[in-house]
Amino acid sequence: MARASQSVRALPSVAVDQLQKLGRGLAIARKRRHMSLREMADRMMVNLKTVQRLEKGDPAVGIGILAAALWILGMHRRLGDLASPETDATGLQEEIRNLPRDFRKTKDRTDKYDF
Repeated sequence: MARASQSVRALPSVAVDQLQKLGRGLAIARKRRHMSLREMADRMMVNLKTVQRLEKGDPAVGIGILAAALWILGMHRRLGDLASPETDATGLQEEIRNLPRDFRKTKDRTDKYDF
């Protein structure tokens, strides 16, 4: 097995908790579809241990493996929504904070009587 990178070891506990929650959700989805671990691994073209690690929320499992699991479970469209700009509340707040304070004041106003 490959050594865990520093970024994996430095993950905040809240991120680790969310990965474990994701893994539990994947396990439930697989079981609801009456799919064994072996069948899931075969369909994903990975070994059994990889699926087990994914379902445990191991942060070292690659995003491509996650994408394959979501595709097999019919949940792949959710992957693109994870970092959707429309749901980025912090980014939207930053954009609003950076808007000009007074929209009537502009620096390169050429015609002050332009209606």
